[in-house]
Amino acid sequence: MTLLPSIRARRKFAVLSGVFALLAACTDGNPVTSTGPAPLLPADGAVQTLLCTASRTGTVSCGTEDPATSGGISATVVAGQNINVKLTSSNVAYTEEDSIFRFDVTVQNLLDEDMGTLDGVNPHAEGIRVVFAAEPAVTTGSGSATVFGADGTGTFTEGNQHYIQYNTMLAKGEVSAPRTWRLKVDPTVGTFTFRVFVATRLQPLLVITEMMANPGGSVQDSLGEYVELYNAGHFPVNLKGMTVADNGGSHTIGSDVMVDAGHYALLGRTADASKNGGIAVDYAYAPVTTVTTLTFSNSGSDRFTVRLGSVTLDSIAYTSSGTVAANGVSRELKNPSLDNTLVDGSNWASATTNYEASNKGTPGQSNGSGTPLPTAGPPATVTVNPGSFVLAPGGTRQLSATARDSINQVTTTTFTWTSLAPSIASVNTTGLVTAVANGTASIVVVAANGKADTAIVTVEAPAGLSYLNHLEFGTPTDGTPNNELILVKPQFALSYSETRGGPNWVSWNLNATQFGGADRCDCFLADPQLPDSIYHVVTSDYTGSGYSRGHMVMSEQRTASDAENAVTFLLTNILPQIQDMNGGPWLKFEIHNNDQARISNKEVYVIAGGIYSANPATLNGAGKVQIPTSTWKIVVIMDRGEGLDDIFTTADVQVIAVNMPNQAGIQSQPWEAYRTTVDAIEAATGYDFLSSLPDAIENAVEAAQ
Repeated sequence: MTLLPSIRARRKFAVLSGVFALLAACTDGNPVTSTGPAPLLPADGAVQTLLCTASRTGTVSCGTEDPATSGGISATVVAGQNINVKLTSSNVAYTEEDSIFRFDVTVQNLLDEDMGTLDGVNPHAEGIRVVFAAEPAVTTGSGSATVFGADGTGTFTEGNQHYIQYNTMLAKGEVSAPRTWRLKVDPTVGTFTFRVFVATRLQPLLVITEMMANPGGSVQDSLGEYVELYNAGHFPVNLKGMTVADNGGSHTIGSDVMVDAGHYALLGRTADASKNGGIAVDYAYAPVTTVTTLTFSNSGSDRFTVRLGSVTLDSIAYTSSGTVAANGVSRELKNPSLDNTLVDGSNWASATTNYEASNKGTPGQSNGSGTPLPTAGPPATVTVNPGSFVLAPGGTRQLSATARDSINQVTTTTFTWTSLAPSIASVNTTGLVTAVANGTASIVVVAANGKADTAIVTVEAPAGLSYLNHLEFGTPTDGTPNNELILVKPQFALSYSETRGGPNWVSWNLNATQFGGADRCDCFLADPQLPDSIYHVVTSDYTGSGYSRGHMVMSEQRTASDAENAVTFLLTNILPQIQDMNGGPWLKFEIHNNDQARISNKEVYVIAGGIYSANPATLNGAGKVQIPTSTWKIVVIMDRGEGLDDIFTTADVQVIAVNMPNQAGIQSQPWEAYRTTVDAIEAATGYDFLSSLPDAIENAVEAAQ
């Protein structure tokens, strides 16, 4: 049968209301492996990691951690903040008298499953546990931050980890009462981070989706009966220990029967395919063929029930044997999101597909019959993912949005994205967020009918990072302003040419604070800051061309954080370069400039770009990216912290200009072999550089080599 990606809105068991808990979410598959004598999470639980950032001055934000950067901890996140859970902090406070940092936390369960329970009725003894991966890590300032007043310690990924336990359960949509967390934080600490694992038991969501009560033809009734179960939850379910029952008897499943999310388990009276009509049964609940209990009587009063302990997880029945016990025809559920209690009701249909010569049904497979699912209705809810996250200025994050109708079906709509603080973080029409400056911004996504959700982005520059004006000596100008789009980023400024498929020029400030320990990301990407109407160059445009993707702003010059480095790989910062030049004199000059900033503690201002022939060739002849005949660079070197206002004579500034041919065979050449004048570069490009300098000084430094 055809199944929705969501589950039934109806529940067949009692749910405690008004209870509270904290933090719950899950992984796909097995949880993190525990070691030691007292594991905090049993093997059939679920786990989620959240990375939280806090400031002693009064902020806390948590978001789902990318598994690729989870510090080597083996946890696979399916979905997190604002998808599986919604975490909200409030009443953040710090008192220097006792050095206690405290804040209240509530959590909303966004899963269909109940959390903190196995049966949806009884809270599990282990409740919902929030486990600290380690003590908090101080990111700015000095001193330490430690967990204070946790409920206990135990083993999760290592020994003696603090955890906070919530002895409760949360149904879908429930919001916990606030609970106060306390950390001991030295007054000298500025900001700190902490990683927590959220561990919980989940109530399985099983739906009976097909029933063969009366096999026909050569298949004996007592051997060919089967019932199909569907796992409508988010995570695998083990049927072991559950009880299946009919009016005639019951059976407790005694072996492991794993049912993955969105998959079926077929339960039958025998696993012998030669006798049951050729079906592949996952579990036989009456393996001895002479057993007469747990068999359908075809009397119009049959029912089938799945229980966990004393709690019924799902149950179906019928009243009309003429409809349901028709010879050799199964009954199939149409829509698992709707009530399935009455097998001869409107949400069931008789099978039309033969699985065996004399019997119709789709055991263990999608339905081949029945009424199609209802057309998805207008959005009733919109969910944005992730719901909160942190970026460094210039960093980007792709958001996604999902709309669901009133019965929880995913539905199609158009989304409009808006930033309520574009000076802090902007968002494009596809939901790609670009961080601009420090602060907090709300990103709102609105469906066509007005349903909306909001994500919160916190923009924080790496500690100690300092940029002076990237256009300190003026914005380069030429006589064709219609062929340039000025883009200003925290890391550099540039003029982009749609015709060239690359930058006319890139201008940036360079000093020692911009170097750090971040790795080279090698993550060449189209620039999201370009308008949609302009072709976005992608890395495959360079593939097979024989040209390297040559950085203007060097990757190594932006290593204060991974986000800083990634911005240098935007293809608006790239020109085609022959590798002999790119890895030869061009690289040597980059190293010289880096040494000026990092070793000699100079303030360096750089402008770079390309020079083109009248009819430039393009990469792979595709007409998208023009190839320069040479690339040039103009460098202004001053003492650390100085700029335009500190220049009174030519002795106050050093200017170096180079122009390097974009050709093979020059790798061994020194960069000094290609020194030229700013005047020469201006004549070749048509641009006016260093225009903010006093005229007499500008004329002198631009003519000097």
